[in-house]
Amino acid sequence: MRRVMMPLLLLSMTAVASADRQAADTCAASLDSAAKTIYDETMASDPTPATARDIVVSEVKKQISAGTLTMAQGRAAGEAAGACLKKLPQ
Repeated sequence: MRRVMMPLLLLSMTAVASADRQAADTCAASLDSAAKTIYDETMASDPTPATARDIVVSEVKKQISAGTLTMAQGRAAGEAAGACLKKLPQ
């Protein structure tokens, strides 16, 4: 019985994680270009719940330093990207 249950449990966990990733990606599709860039760069770094915030902050700082965003735009874009990233599996 255990041999059957373990693969089924792992398969169901993968389906839930995939659904959460799809929800995050769907959310990100509605973001403006600055927030979408931050979201994409964060996802490229394969974030964990513990590291996602730091990655977003780093990306916002990088864009502000490059002159791509003002502080106000960076804050708004980072918060919007973060809202979508919160939909990822914990």
